[in-house]
Amino acid sequence: MSSFLFGEVIIKDEISLNQKFHESIEKIGTELLAKTGVSAHILILKTTNNRNLNIIGAEELDKFTQANKQAVILTFAENEQKVDIVASPDVLTMFDKEQILSPYPWVGTILPILGEKIKIDPREKYSVALFNGFADIVEQIAEHKQIVLENSVGNSNKYVLNIIRAIFYSIIFIALGYLLLRTWRKNDR
Repeated sequence: MSSFLFGEVIIKDEISLNQKFHESIEKIGTELLAKTGVSAHILILKTTNNRNLNIIGAEELDKFTQANKQAVILTFAENEQKVDIVASPDVLTMFDKEQILSPYPWVGTILPILGEKIKIDPREKYSVALFNGFADIVEQIAEHKQIVLENSVGNSNKYVLNIIRAIFYSIIFIALGYLLLRTWRKNDR
């Protein structure tokens, strides 16, 4: 198993996500810590070895909270396809965990991407999903603290994604309406 420690923000990456992912995560996580005092981290595991992902994340979180740090950890286990977010109680109020982990594509930033059946290297899918989720956490904390991050992803991606979602669901709605209308007219004859 290839496992390495990468930096201050990425605690562990056992599935070896790409270098650009690591650099981007480290950059925004380091900036968040410098400007807000909140440390945000990612723990990427190959497997939980039949342990609860929430407990594994909480054990890592204890290391930060014992040092009197405000911290949040985004955890992911590849084999189990599980994602969780653990945070110190004060940090948990700074972002919307339910929204970030929502399975609904119009709300969630991680699970809809992980659930996609894309025929590419799964590590690319993991990189995108985890980056989106981590960036969402960091941006919500920065907004809560009324701080502007220079390295933030920003809302432009969210706006584009929401427009694409709106178009996609509109097409489905129109097609479904057309089918129902056709069926109704056919049965009416």
